[in-house]
Amino acid sequence: MIDFAEFKKFFIYNMILALVVSAVVAVVSVLVGDFTETAARVLWTLFIVILHSLVALCFIWDDERKGTFDRLSFFINVVFILIVVSFFTSIFGIWDIFSSETVWETYRTFFVFGFAALHADILSKALNKENYIDGVVFANYLFMLIVVVMLMPIIYMENAFTQLGAFFFRLLGAMAIIDGTLSMLTIIFYKLYMHKNPRVEDPLESGWSDGKPAKTRRQGMSIWVWLLIIWLFFQIVLPFFLLGTRLFSLGL
Repeated sequence: MIDFAEFKKFFIYNMILALVVSAVVAVVSVLVGDFTETAARVLWTLFIVILHSLVALCFIWDDERKGTFDRLSFFINVVFILIVVSFFTSIFGIWDIFSSETVWETYRTFFVFGFAALHADILSKALNKENYIDGVVFANYLFMLIVVVMLMPIIYMENAFTQLGAFFFRLLGAMAIIDGTLSMLTIIFYKLYMHKNPRVEDPLESGWSDGKPAKTRRQGMSIWVWLLIIWLFFQIVLPFFLLGTRLFSLGL
């Protein structure tokens, strides 16, 4: 198991230093009586340091309590990479190296990649249980990849609906429905398998860590699994809702 003690110290020291420097900048600005644009950017930069350090610490603390890194190692690795890239993206945006539009596009991409990583990592826990479950998971990976690829032009193209056309979005909706349905089926099949094999440790339980039961009693599925289920529910329902709204507006 990875020891995050040094990482925790690093992020805590970052937060303390950023708070001290923020206070110094604020005091100097008040005494001088001139709050310049540069001072504002410095404070925003320090705020970004504190925010990203706090997010990283939350993941480390969650790992210490529930072994999140061991249960969802791929997702956590991706998240830490996104935190680092997000930090530099924010700084470049504050100092006008990146335009606000570029920053907005980048963060939407981070969101898609983050959820895709969580989605893929949770699906991987259902592998090597039953052949039919493996088939559903691999099919799910394919449709998930299609959805992610189709989202990229929507993020980076101006007037994406006009340029891509209505059929593209209908196709995306269909792919999202299939993706979400396969994921829900995977979770159902997986839970049925675990019910039939109660002695098999469940890495999706919130009280399981590093291949061994945690000292605390199990508390049901991990918060990350519930978060994914909620997302998948909207992913399945939203296309039907939009289609119904469209048909209603046409009087059909």
